[in-house]
Amino acid sequence: MASCLNLFVFSFLSVLLISNSQISDSFNGVVFPVTRDVHTGQYIAQILLGDSSEPVKLVVDLSGPLLWFDCSSGSRNLISGSSSGCFKAKVGNDLVSRGGDHNAADCQLLVRNGAVGIAARGELARDVLSFGSVSSPGTVGSILFACAPPSLLRGLASGARGVMGLGRAQISLPSQLAAETNERRRLTLYLSQQSNGVVSTSSVEDVFGVAASRSLVYTPLSTGSSGNNYVINVKSMRVNGKKLSVEGPFSAELSTLVPYTMLESSIYAVFAEAYTKAAVNAKLVATVAPFSLCFTSWSEVDFPEVDLSLQSEMVRWRIQGRNLMVDVGGGVRCLGIVDGGLNPVSPIIMGGLQLEGFLLDFDLGNSMLGFGQRTLSTSDSLQPEAL
Repeated sequence: MASCLNLFVFSFLSVLLISNSQISDSFNGVVFPVTRDVHTGQYIAQILLGDSSEPVKLVVDLSGPLLWFDCSSGSRNLISGSSSGCFKAKVGNDLVSRGGDHNAADCQLLVRNGAVGIAARGELARDVLSFGSVSSPGTVGSILFACAPPSLLRGLASGARGVMGLGRAQISLPSQLAAETNERRRLTLYLSQQSNGVVSTSSVEDVFGVAASRSLVYTPLSTGSSGNNYVINVKSMRVNGKKLSVEGPFSAELSTLVPYTMLESSIYAVFAEAYTKAAVNAKLVATVAPFSLCFTSWSEVDFPEVDLSLQSEMVRWRIQGRNLMVDVGGGVRCLGIVDGGLNPVSPIIMGGLQLEGFLLDFDLGNSMLGFGQRTLSTSDSLQPEAL
């Protein structure tokens, strides 16, 4: 019985370091390295734009509809309001679809900073996108992006000039690169606390090889209210294997802008009570913002694991170890799952802490999400991350 359960329960405990040497030798696609900003918890990718391969650092937004940045440092090739690119951009954009002048000289957009919930008027532009290093860039082709005012950078990590939108919109980065290569829309994401994350618009198999792709388990993807975000369904929640008395299913949005998973208040109340009771070997102490449950313990085994049951009770997203507890110092660890308030966008918003260390394969053509760990071979020189 235990062996059958282990076959279907997929533990999301980070045991993998990703480096450039682990990318498949036969891969010729686009890979953007990703680092984590320690102050904001945001994930940063770098692109190269224009004939001069100008480096631009961008905050990764999994739900973002487009790529945008502050263009005030140089001139850009703006797109007219009557262009086909502007018509693509207008889908789902409030300013263009409701109040924009399609005959205007420039294509105006409403550009949003999802990190702090602000928006500003921007203009659509086009330029050559490259990847790799400044000294040896590889050219992808011409892409659309929005030029936004410097005021929209508020709340972004230091050095970031904008946002890399990876959502489902027609001018998001995955959609544009898929159109450029005439391939099925795909997105591979690997986040890490180390400086070795990856964003790629190809599959896990293409980027990391066949062995890595075979370790993945797939669950259906749906979209939330915006139509750009990635949502999975959670049938139930468990703490230390005990099912919580909350009625599912719940939509769970995956987010790279939210650092910790957030639960709607009524769900969180039931969850927090169950977790406190289950953590019998850890002492509850005063909270440390933004967390609501903090404990003293020197051992991670004292903290119950959390399971999110997906399309089947036998397929679970398990949260434990460093994907669950946050060390705030002084022997205190806080639960990295927080109260998301009464009216969140989704009942569950899964944050970066719970996504770190795992290969995520967004198969957009089939609306499926693949997730799982990659097993290191004995010949691999890399060591697993310490817990």
